[in-house]
Amino acid sequence: MNTTTDKNKITLRVDGQIYEGWKSARVETSIDQICRAFVLSVTDNFPGNKSFTRLKPGQLVELYVGDEKVCTGYITSTPISYDAQSVNVQVQGKSRTVDLVDCCSPWSAIAQQSSGGGKSQSNDEWADVKGKSPSTPNAKPVKASNRANLSWHNQTVEKIIADLCEPFGISVHCETTLASKHTNFTVNPGEKVVESINRLLTKDNLVVTDDEFGNLVIVEVGSAGKCYDKLKVGQNVLTGSSNWDASKIFSVYAVLGQHKGSDLEFGKQVSQDKGIAYDNRIGRYRLLVIKDTGQSSNSLNESRAQFEKNFRHADMMRSQHNVQGWRQTNGALWRPNSLVELEDLILQINGQFLINKVVLNLNQSGSITEIETISQDAYQRAGYKPSKGASGSTSAKTDEWAESRVNEKRIRSNSRHDRTRLCAPVICHKKNA
Repeated sequence: MNTTTDKNKITLRVDGQIYEGWKSARVETSIDQICRAFVLSVTDNFPGNKSFTRLKPGQLVELYVGDEKVCTGYITSTPISYDAQSVNVQVQGKSRTVDLVDCCSPWSAIAQQSSGGGKSQSNDEWADVKGKSPSTPNAKPVKASNRANLSWHNQTVEKIIADLCEPFGISVHCETTLASKHTNFTVNPGEKVVESINRLLTKDNLVVTDDEFGNLVIVEVGSAGKCYDKLKVGQNVLTGSSNWDASKIFSVYAVLGQHKGSDLEFGKQVSQDKGIAYDNRIGRYRLLVIKDTGQSSNSLNESRAQFEKNFRHADMMRSQHNVQGWRQTNGALWRPNSLVELEDLILQINGQFLINKVVLNLNQSGSITEIETISQDAYQRAGYKPSKGASGSTSAKTDEWAESRVNEKRIRSNSRHDRTRLCAPVICHKKNA
């Protein structure tokens, strides 16, 4: 028995049947998205074989690499092509969380039926579209108190996300205490579930992804642990690349918003919430203004501005490395949201990085893993120094952009000493895990 081959064998399990013998495969997981995806294909040289053509879109499937489950989801499409010699069957699918990406929340389609003459006497005319899809037998119907559930008041982020996922039968797991923060939230009409979730996450700079069982998981960055192997050029790295794209980074990030007024707060006090973050690493003045939605505050906007600065600068240093095989030397699969030591003298990268995305590839070249890394600072939420005038106070200024212009002069002055600071390769020194 070839143990190595068995550990890397891809099997698709559908309704108690096992499908294997795939000639090519691509399985993608990432903390940048809440839905993992796979593409499998097989080529038969005898058109009469119907074993693989029994697979149909919409079927619930489980994808395994060896004995390890890597995805639970649905077949989304089954393209078939043929010529005189063979028939090619492809199976494409995504995690169960695909419904959160494609579908609108029932809360976004709320309408109250008038008391006159309708066929239904229910107060909820949308009751028949909630949680009753035959493809989600475990989904619980949403309670009829829908008008009250259009908005959540003083609820935790975790609870709100769980409510949004409930009609689709998707469980929510939480790894961080930050999601226990209480907030107010309202679903916008026609809004996709993932759009609602992203608005919630943006407020507190949280990260959400899916797991191998098709659950939604609010994760702590790096919670998958530290990789056993390093990524090192000359040892296990086959190819590497990085775009070093600085087109989306700025020297000043300004987030504007507003919050609900009261008898004590009104006018400019509630309509001019502001948060500003400065990136002194930029060699020239570049301003980005972000309009926040929903209930805001000076402190929330400042946190958002700081997050944008950290993420965008880290995003510039994304790198991709390919390694042979899908497993590390200790037998563990390469996984996203884990920390890895990276040594790349060509890209001038050295230190500990966060694995952002992993793609398992099977083709004529064998099994290859694509690993995308990003700086750990990409999802930094705390530890910043608040800018002057952007604290929780709501004191009004005659010119709220005066500070930005002062900083502009300082940035321009600094740029005279180093015009090539941004374009030069960035070397990240090793940090303690």
